[in-house]
Amino acid sequence: MITNDRQHKITKARLDEFKHALDFHLSSSPQHENVHPKIIKAYQDSIETQISELENEIFEYEELKAGNILITEIRDLKELPLMLIKARIANGMTQLKLAEKLGMKMQQIQRYESENYGSVSLKTLIRIADSLQVVINGDVQLKPIDAPEFLDLKKYPFKQMFERNWFNNLNTSTLNDAVKNSAQLISSLLENAGLSTFKYSFNKRTQGKEKNINEHALNAWYARILIKAKDQKPQTVFNRDDLSNSWLRELAKLSQHENGPQLASEYLQNSGIRFIIEPALQGTLLDGAALLLDDLSPVIALTLRYDRLDNFWFVLFHEIAHIILHLHGELDVIFDDLDQKLDGIEAEADAYALNALIPDETWRKSLVRFSPTDEIIKNQATKLEISPALVAGRIRRETGNYTKFNNLIGLNKVRKNFSDQY
Repeated sequence: MITNDRQHKITKARLDEFKHALDFHLSSSPQHENVHPKIIKAYQDSIETQISELENEIFEYEELKAGNILITEIRDLKELPLMLIKARIANGMTQLKLAEKLGMKMQQIQRYESENYGSVSLKTLIRIADSLQVVINGDVQLKPIDAPEFLDLKKYPFKQMFERNWFNNLNTSTLNDAVKNSAQLISSLLENAGLSTFKYSFNKRTQGKEKNINEHALNAWYARILIKAKDQKPQTVFNRDDLSNSWLRELAKLSQHENGPQLASEYLQNSGIRFIIEPALQGTLLDGAALLLDDLSPVIALTLRYDRLDNFWFVLFHEIAHIILHLHGELDVIFDDLDQKLDGIEAEADAYALNALIPDETWRKSLVRFSPTDEIIKNQATKLEISPALVAGRIRRETGNYTKFNNLIGLNKVRKNFSDQY
């Protein structure tokens, strides 16, 4: 983790070095003639992995420093030191300022953070947390619960599942009662979804998962989606051939309407596609998923992680792209965290979604790319018969500047369409 501006500068320099190395690698194909393709691919993958990790570290530091991250989850006391470092950055405090506030030397704070506060007493940790005004709320399980070996109950966001009434039909009136029966409740959830064990449910689900994801939470969320999907009856039998360019264009046009997300839900169900809204569980970092129910009927599940119209429509079309391009054969579900660096089928789905929302040919010729203003964005949206949020969102995406056009991206206009589900 980046903890100060100096490390931030060094990390950005390292990122540039890796990007230059990747560019050189990709442009040096004649030099690869006598090298096995698998070795070339492995080398490229290793560089891209380094780039992704560095970009994520830089993004997190910049988001913390900008004050855009106010709350983060903590699942274990071991994570407390990391939270204190994040809190310092989020409060706009340098290591020097924190040291001065505590009456210490800066080198002492630097040493504490480099050691993840491993040598610090509990009294000092509390003092630092108080000085940063860190607020921690949570529950403590006082003793372990007996459970089958495959159910590691500590890894489930059980309280969150309980508060969402996932067990409301199993006579659990209080959290304490639910925890006592947590093994039974989680087993029943998985069984009702047709996921009898982890071994079965994880077999095919390898696409689109961020490496630090809590797979137990993911499995629970997946089970919830399957249960809700089975309860939902589409208006017609799904026919893959119906998902034509004109079908996609008509769907994109619904974005013009104030209740466009709700209209999109109805449009999908009228085409035989089940549509589910289910917020992500802690530790999953999901935007959505595309899956096949009984290996045949498609389901799109969105978490509405970001309450913005531009994000809703992009994620929706990204999942539709997976249905059209990727869900067949051995691959029956894809989970998406679209904040991650994407390649392979995820990059394909991105490109497909962008083109379906705004045709690439139209975009390349559009004045809005080179001279974007509120008026030009709205005019372009009118010509395309789509929401200005889609045009503004694409500009923000291409430029990497997510501070522009906040007035046009439809902030806080998605979840209200699904107030009964969110």
